[in-house]
Amino acid sequence: MKTDLECVPCIIKQTINTLKISGCSNKLSKKVVSELLQKLENIDYDLSPAANSDIGYIVFREVTGIKDPYYDLKRKYNRLALDIYPKLEKVVDSVKNKLYMAAKVAIAGNVIDFGIDIKKVNTLDFNKIIQDLQNTPLAVDNYDKFRESLKDSINILYITDNAGEIVFDKVFIKELVKLDKKVVLSVKSNPIINDATLEDAIEAKFDSLARVIETGNSNIGINISDSSDAFLEEFKKADLIISKGQGNFETLDKTGANIFFLLMAKCEKIARELGVKHSDIVFAESKARTGKSNAVSKNQ
Repeated sequence: MKTDLECVPCIIKQTINTLKISGCSNKLSKKVVSELLQKLENIDYDLSPAANSDIGYIVFREVTGIKDPYYDLKRKYNRLALDIYPKLEKVVDSVKNKLYMAAKVAIAGNVIDFGIDIKKVNTLDFNKIIQDLQNTPLAVDNYDKFRESLKDSINILYITDNAGEIVFDKVFIKELVKLDKKVVLSVKSNPIINDATLEDAIEAKFDSLARVIETGNSNIGINISDSSDAFLEEFKKADLIISKGQGNFETLDKTGANIFFLLMAKCEKIARELGVKHSDIVFAESKARTGKSNAVSKNQ
């Protein structure tokens, strides 16, 4: 997926959001934005929006020296999500098609994203999310194709998105494990926005449910050329890949691998790419699926 002109203001907005979260002074904030604008003069529109969004966070880290501005928020939303985890399980247990509802729970968790919309920091209502679960339709619903693909799949790579959201993912992964699937969970190696890292996976108590690996970097989405050998090996051998969130969709939509994307469309560009409306939720099969193996190269 390539970057559009409309992505540029979003990159700037994400950086400003991070400055606000960090409580940086006006003087320091102006320096960050000034350097970012200089970098964006040479933006490569052939790269994905996620790859170009990395620029803002790199500049932020270099100028401010702050490595993990969302650390406290990640801890907060992990705790909040763990508090309602029994309710999430109860929602799944209350229906006949538990796997489908568990998938919807995982998708609903994708609302926990502070990179694009800082207003959500203090307005997220987890109880409302739970209430809406059963009545909110999927704008793209490829669950039947997923279920069919799952029949012939043993090894599943589950690419996470955000802290807090990772607890919602746990509900889905638990149902997959009940079907005797071997799930490998991937998290970021270093902080980027409120993306899940190893600390979040430990906090969410994944140790007894799935093997956890790191991507090898702190890029938004998945940067194949900068990913660890361990991640690339799991990507290659996975029979089926579950990808959470918008950044992962932006960077993996053209790989041709057997991927199902679970996310909320958080901007107009992504909504257009998916053929849905802004804020719609989707369970979408990769349109670039070739039927071949998930072969990847660090040069791609």
